[in-house]
Amino acid sequence: MSLTPELAERYAAIAAAQPAQAARYAAWIASDEVDQASLQGEAAAAGLAIDVPSGHLSLAADFASKRLPLCFDLLYCRHGKTTGNTEPRVYQGHVDEPNNALNKIGKQQAEDAADMLDRMELAPDLIILSPLSRAAETGRAYVKRHPALAAKTEVWQDTAEMRFGAWDNRMVKDLEDDNICHLFYLAQNAVVKSSEMYVDPDTGKRYAAESFVEVLTRMNGVLARVNERMAPLAAAEGRRPLVVMYGHSMAGAALSILTGNGKQVDGESFLGFDGKYIMPNATPVFLHREEA
Repeated sequence: MSLTPELAERYAAIAAAQPAQAARYAAWIASDEVDQASLQGEAAAAGLAIDVPSGHLSLAADFASKRLPLCFDLLYCRHGKTTGNTEPRVYQGHVDEPNNALNKIGKQQAEDAADMLDRMELAPDLIILSPLSRAAETGRAYVKRHPALAAKTEVWQDTAEMRFGAWDNRMVKDLEDDNICHLFYLAQNAVVKSSEMYVDPDTGKRYAAESFVEVLTRMNGVLARVNERMAPLAAAEGRRPLVVMYGHSMAGAALSILTGNGKQVDGESFLGFDGKYIMPNATPVFLHREEA
């Protein structure tokens, strides 16, 4: 989508302020708010390495041995387009407000994704939906076509999108130039997060932000939980069960990295997870599949 001249100018100003953002980030990680050893430990548990000063994530030398061996095949589908996915960009995370619901294009994309799955003639053993409506509605477009799948469909709270805290549902253009949030997409910074909580405008419920490292830890737990769930079926029937999961960009990016599908930033040794490195809307992708 082409940007208006005004929006292009605003994004250029934010990009030009990256040195100021980096300075604020350096002060933040030097404060008592950041437990660098804990972050490095979380990453290492999944076979990853995090360089806290840059926020860059890379595969550790022992990634192959630390990577969780999966007994199931995993097909992942990000939700269809929402108003928040269109320009001007929004930090659309753990929110479920009208602005975050599927728009007309997103609803059609959900049907298109269902068409893709129908053409693949799959037989899912488990369908997991994020609790956020934009992903759940995308998945139900497929489930509604196959009534027998309703009994195999579950909503898992821990598959929801990354929590951006006070940045959630805020437009990128409206945040101050030197806000460290911009390093998330400008520099693929996996450590940065808001120090302030998100407050639900309807319920007043508050929740803290996550860094991308924390999302990786959460989604690694999801993989372990699915593995435990599918192991008896795999053993009893001597085959690899198929799990279809409907979710989000950052949750999907985390799963891509954890399943060995992470992509390095062009010309660099660290991994990307935002911008061009995320999955397109409503496009089913096998993140793990082994031939029987």
